[in-house]
Amino acid sequence: MLRTLTALVALAASATLAGCAGATGADPGATSGVTVVAPASVPAAPQDVVMIIRHAEKPDGSAPGLDEDGNEDDRSLTAVGWQRARGLVELFDPTRGDPRPGIAVPEQIYAAGATDDGEGQRTRETVAPLGAALGLPVDTDLGRGDEKKLVKDVLAQSGTTLISWQHGGIPEIVDDFPSVSPEPPDEWPDDRFDVVWTLTRTADGWHFTQTPQLVLPQDRDGVIEN
Repeated sequence: MLRTLTALVALAASATLAGCAGATGADPGATSGVTVVAPASVPAAPQDVVMIIRHAEKPDGSAPGLDEDGNEDDRSLTAVGWQRARGLVELFDPTRGDPRPGIAVPEQIYAAGATDDGEGQRTRETVAPLGAALGLPVDTDLGRGDEKKLVKDVLAQSGTTLISWQHGGIPEIVDDFPSVSPEPPDEWPDDRFDVVWTLTRTADGWHFTQTPQLVLPQDRDGVIEN
């Protein structure tokens, strides 16, 4: 009798274990009581990206500069320049989808600070609509002539940075980044307001690319050549 009862208990325990395996989808040949968990995918680390733009269109004799209230001001952007400044919001922070390759949503924004004669005002006006749309302050502590300090500050940060600067100083900014390839142009032409220079951190330096803005009908789809 005792032998029969022992056999029945063993049979019941075996049936219970088999039922648990079936309910959980476990492999019947797997070790009892061990739960196998698939390793979670590890998200890719965010890249360090620095984008540089020239300020938007300035007075050239054919159109006056206008401040944000529409008053004439030779230190400000033209009407076309203000159109570009507003178009940059959609370029860097599209209402639908992600930015185009070579473009990213900024996490910090720099613009040249003002000098005694007002130089740098256009760089700040150019990114003012974007900063407002993103809720980001625009850092204007550094200005023309502070390119080395600017790069040192940017290199100490991570994430995505946008710099709005005078075109003559942009090649100087890029020159202060370590190990940039391919080689960027030596100069930024006087007639180009419609390009983004992008530096992306790599394992051994910074990768340089150019992206046409294409935010206004007259924008060219080519990049700046040496």
